[in-house]
Amino acid sequence: MAVSPATRQLCDATFSDAEAASVLSLLDLYAGAERERVHQAVVRLSGGRLGTLRMWLDEAKRNPETVLWFGESPSDVSQNTHAFGVEFINAFLDRHLDTPAEPTDE
Repeated sequence: MAVSPATRQLCDATFSDAEAASVLSLLDLYAGAERERVHQAVVRLSGGRLGTLRMWLDEAKRNPETVLWFGESPSDVSQNTHAFGVEFINAFLDRHLDTPAEPTDE
């Protein structure tokens, strides 16, 4: 199922034209609960980075409620606290995403 026009518009505003096809293909892989809301949440959370988008999509498959909480404006915390949480997680991902595992001595 293709993404909605609203999600496509959000993708166009967030990602470069060169990445648009990849983003839409990745979004199409998510078929879980709250599809439209999750699509828009992961695009917003990605900050225009494909690797971060993949991570948030993987999390959505396990726990869509977490992604929706971070990707939307929750009412149970202040806007500043929410923004800090999103920035903290994305900064962590930027440092550790696709980091090779340390070799083990077996």
